[in-house]
Amino acid sequence: MTNEEQLKHLQDLIAVAKDGELGYDTAAHHVDDSRLATVFSEYSKERAGFVRDLLGESVRLGGEKSSEGGTVTGTVFRGWMNLKSAVTGGGPEAIVAACETGEDSAAAAFESVVNTDVSGQTRTLVEAQWSKIKEAHQRMIHLKAELSGEP
Repeated sequence: MTNEEQLKHLQDLIAVAKDGELGYDTAAHHVDDSRLATVFSEYSKERAGFVRDLLGESVRLGGEKSSEGGTVTGTVFRGWMNLKSAVTGGGPEAIVAACETGEDSAAAAFESVVNTDVSGQTRTLVEAQWSKIKEAHQRMIHLKAELSGEP
């Protein structure tokens, strides 16, 4: 994999992580449940850390110091965009469901990069963040079930 290809992957993941940061921040400010607001706020901060770390890796590889640029697949973009409709017309269940969809899309984006021949320090970073995203996705699934009264 060329350096340019690795940088392109990093820019895409920076955009994905930024979407997650903003999505969770939006959720935290629109949910009435203080416990959920805390969970969303923590994930927003975690995603901000992802952005910083991915930017650092991009700079290490000779990329720009900005989080601007890169393209995000429509699927990832739509995943977090569903949150807007959830916060305007839905309760906590709808917001958690939208966050789960966003995490599902983010996990797919990170997995697609892991499945390339990205290597070394970049691979280690992406795999670690992908693991955290999968954990958050599972937590959203559990919260959704809990809110809907499922066992």
